[in-house]
Amino acid sequence: MNDMKQNNYFGSLGYRCYKRYVRFWNEHLMFRRVHYLNRDNIPALGEPCMIVSNHQNCANDPLVLLLGLENESHPYVIARGNVFSWHPVITKFFLWLGMLPAYRLDFDGAESLSKNAETIRISGGKMLEGNRLIMYPEGGHQNRHWLGNFSFGYTRMAFETAESDNFSHDIKILPCAHHYEDYFGVRTDVMITFGTPISLEPYYELYRTKPRTAQREVNKLVREQIESMMLDIRDTEHYESIDFLRNSAFGYDFAQYLGLDGRHLPDKLRADKELVNRIAALTDDEKNVAFKEIEDLRLQEEQIGLHDSDIDRLPSIAGICFEVFSHLLLLPLWIISLYPNILHYNIHRPFMRTDAMFTNSWRFIIPVVVGIPFFFIFTILVGGLCFGLWWQTALFIAIATYPMPLFALWQWKRIKRTITDIRLNSCQRTVAALRLKRKELFRKLKDLLK
Repeated sequence: MNDMKQNNYFGSLGYRCYKRYVRFWNEHLMFRRVHYLNRDNIPALGEPCMIVSNHQNCANDPLVLLLGLENESHPYVIARGNVFSWHPVITKFFLWLGMLPAYRLDFDGAESLSKNAETIRISGGKMLEGNRLIMYPEGGHQNRHWLGNFSFGYTRMAFETAESDNFSHDIKILPCAHHYEDYFGVRTDVMITFGTPISLEPYYELYRTKPRTAQREVNKLVREQIESMMLDIRDTEHYESIDFLRNSAFGYDFAQYLGLDGRHLPDKLRADKELVNRIAALTDDEKNVAFKEIEDLRLQEEQIGLHDSDIDRLPSIAGICFEVFSHLLLLPLWIISLYPNILHYNIHRPFMRTDAMFTNSWRFIIPVVVGIPFFFIFTILVGGLCFGLWWQTALFIAIATYPMPLFALWQWKRIKRTITDIRLNSCQRTVAALRLKRKELFRKLKDLLK
């Protein structure tokens, strides 16, 4: 440990404490389960390594990824350059976290591109010191389960870093992939899968004479691994129908048909990939008929405001009355739990107008970075200054800060389920007809995709 502290890749005490604080809220509130697969593939701490991944969900991607690395490490992340212009204090905070700016023509203008040379120099130096560098070669996040085009900026940076050190270090590129159960839900599952490290050393000679060819070959290997680890739905024309089908009862039954657990995210991903592959293998005529019926079903469920997982439920009047009674009993405690969690859970709404994929980034970052510490201190001050209850208020906040947001969310989900049950009960004939249509469609799809 003493030797490790002498290296620059070992985070400061403040950084490591802050990382543990963020990890707690990320893994115990934001997500229900975080799956890290093949962590043994990560090169040892201190080896020059660039982690390259698909980009699915804004700030949540690098956050979940770096929290999956050793707490002692201090990874660096290449981020959009425009966020460094918000405020000098915010810029210093970002740099302390390990964020480095990448300027792009479409966001920052042509005059800003010259600043990238400094980022490349600093990033390369950090890698040679033994830090992990996290990059997203798609440039921006996607809004669906697909893989965008890769820029060669990451391969250029990796090879130029090796060249600046006279190719004396073997720089490795570690492909990895993000996969989310639900981009917008809280208390859902997320998965990070690490691939096999790709050594650049065998390509150094080729790079000396044909740098672009070396970059293309490495990029091909990286992209192939990422594609194999993620859900890449290439049929953009029928994306909505495919996404609906894999998240319907049919998708979970299909996982069971393959001998997989559709409630376990790694298994569900395997089943979804197989489902997408089998759909792609259908003839055009088979696709046209299947997708027309799937889309009709999806739109009918949407029109009556139901999710496919609700269709098979048969709520009774007595059951609904019991649910409403339980809500009334818990109402006082639920109202108390809304402070300040109603703000934290809804802070994203003003920002969704520009890009819905920022939903959970705002939901998590603002409360954890600002909200929770601020309201903790504010509540103690109010309790102490107004009522003289300093330690009592502090003790209550310390005990309630974690379970209260969980309860607030749990109770809200129960209320929404009751509203769904009322809707199901009020349109029983429509739902019954839809249930029969859905059963027949799923039967035909099962035969078609065997």
